[in-house]
Amino acid sequence: MTDNARPSVDSRWITDFEKQLMRGKHMLLYGNIHDQFLSGGQYMTLPAYVTGHFSQLGFDIVVSYDPVDGFSFPDREMEKRFNELARRRLEAAHPGLTGDESPDPQGQPGADNAAAEATSDSTATQSGDLTAPPPRRRAPAAPPRGGSRRIDPQTAFARLRHVMSQGEVSVAAMVNLGDMLTSDANRYAEAERGSVIILQKALLEAAIIQEGPLAGYRNTLVLTAGELRRVPEWLYLDLPVVTIIQCGRPDKDERLQFIASFHSGFYAWEEIPKEDRQELFEEFADLTDGFQAWDLEALRRTSWVEQIPVLDLRSLIDYFKFGLRDDPWEELSRDKVANAREFLSARVIGQPFAVDAVCRMLTSARVGISMSGSTGRRAKPKGVFFFVGPTGVGKTELAKAVTELVFSDERAFARFDMSEYKEEHAAEKLAGAPPGFVGYDEGGQLTNRVMEHPHSILLFDEIEKAHPRVLDKFLQILEDGRLTDGKGQTAYFNQSAIIFTSNIGASELYTEVRESGGQISFDEVQRYFQEKVRDYFANRINRAEIYNRLGDSIVPFDILRPDFVIAIGAKFIRALRRNCQEKYGIQLETDASIEQTLLAEMQRNDNLLLGGRRIKTLLESILEHPLNAWIFANTDNPASLSGMTLRLSINAEGSLVVERG
Repeated sequence: MTDNARPSVDSRWITDFEKQLMRGKHMLLYGNIHDQFLSGGQYMTLPAYVTGHFSQLGFDIVVSYDPVDGFSFPDREMEKRFNELARRRLEAAHPGLTGDESPDPQGQPGADNAAAEATSDSTATQSGDLTAPPPRRRAPAAPPRGGSRRIDPQTAFARLRHVMSQGEVSVAAMVNLGDMLTSDANRYAEAERGSVIILQKALLEAAIIQEGPLAGYRNTLVLTAGELRRVPEWLYLDLPVVTIIQCGRPDKDERLQFIASFHSGFYAWEEIPKEDRQELFEEFADLTDGFQAWDLEALRRTSWVEQIPVLDLRSLIDYFKFGLRDDPWEELSRDKVANAREFLSARVIGQPFAVDAVCRMLTSARVGISMSGSTGRRAKPKGVFFFVGPTGVGKTELAKAVTELVFSDERAFARFDMSEYKEEHAAEKLAGAPPGFVGYDEGGQLTNRVMEHPHSILLFDEIEKAHPRVLDKFLQILEDGRLTDGKGQTAYFNQSAIIFTSNIGASELYTEVRESGGQISFDEVQRYFQEKVRDYFANRINRAEIYNRLGDSIVPFDILRPDFVIAIGAKFIRALRRNCQEKYGIQLETDASIEQTLLAEMQRNDNLLLGGRRIKTLLESILEHPLNAWIFANTDNPASLSGMTLRLSINAEGSLVVERG
């Protein structure tokens, strides 16, 4: 501890464990059982704490069992005492049993020395000097030695039952990996059932200690399991002598304890002014939410090995989580950001307001300055947008264009069709089903995606089609940039940009446009959609809190105006030219009659209200399909036209005319 020392805290489950032990309960510990845990200011494994605590209380016999190594004891003398007690109890229960049929001693010469050496090495690893740079890797010490041979669970539990049912000698036992006792918690072999029945009888028959300093305590059995659902429920459910305790990941107090105790073990800690250290402690605790204790130590080692200063905590944690030292957003070249408006406007035509909104986000992401300062709350997404407007005006296209600009990798773009999330239970598809439910092992579609590809543009298309309960999942993402899945894993969104798209109010807007004869300004369109979105969240689905978090992120898209029809059409015609050249080596030339025909068709009926998709379908009708028909009619082999120029125009009857150049 140093000038920033904090009162020592214990892991939450340890406090519960000690209370339940005094109440005479056996315990089933489940969850994060393979991690390290805080006890008395030191980190230790769960078995080290449990057996150490039993020994400290003064239990006469402390024994551990697992299906691989059999029984193990703190010392040779305790092992002898256990075997002798088991033999006497077995003979008393079964008079006439021969010595050959009684339990075999498990010890062997040197076992106590090996156990002592292993314990010493384990203690150094678990609670050694974490303030020093990590040592060079060395060969691991041999594991503690248990018995001379493996003992099957049914035999082992029978011995435990006999030993624990007497009250003259105090006994504390731990059975590790209880979720491996059966192949399936609901369907298992008869031999497996028999061993679990005997284990349950050991729990029920355990005696109350009558004399000595532990008088009033129960001979105690602790069962550990990684997954509670893999333990047969009838073993512990509704048993008054058994309580279940979840061993969770470190809470904020425990994470604060870690950084307060071992901060000097991080690289370049001494460069941080004393007055700034407490703020960094808080940031560390915020940004490491969901980490295991082993992860915290690995983070410290990473700081030393990669020489990443703890002052740059965000970069250190991003490197630890994502494997990248550099922030791809902040690595955007200045020229690329400066020219973003031109690039995006070429892809999304007629939407200057939306393009400007995205360009502001790119500028902020590159510079990285935030009103959240250096606190953990700066882990929010790089940008959040709610694109709302008519269909076919470029909402999805703008999301794809941003992905290409920032990442130059289409895998960084992920689209979620929210029409697939209409049902209330569909929320589980995003973050995964809770333990015990179908699909738990698969995780969530969204959380899996972000954990695998943290640097992404995430598009949630037609968000209004999702069930309101599904939208609730986004509250935590919008607030602090993270979402925890059903398995307890946390996905961080601080390297992602989130884009929602919506057609809320678009159909009603068509009526207003018709009634105005098309004379509606963008300012009117903007106010219209802002009001429609506010009304939808506040009144229709009663989710005003989501609307409040969106704030100025709502970006209305304009209706398609005649001025932009030709420019959008030209983009599709360029794509047709490019495909024709690449596929058959044919050059295409078009004249103004095609653009004039397109513009005239778009001004008929409600075509303008159908957006850019209508432009594409019209060009397919007047240009693409007739061109394919002409090539099919004039050659058996389109490749024979390679090197030829075809001039395309529309005649007075509205038909395509093709001339060879």
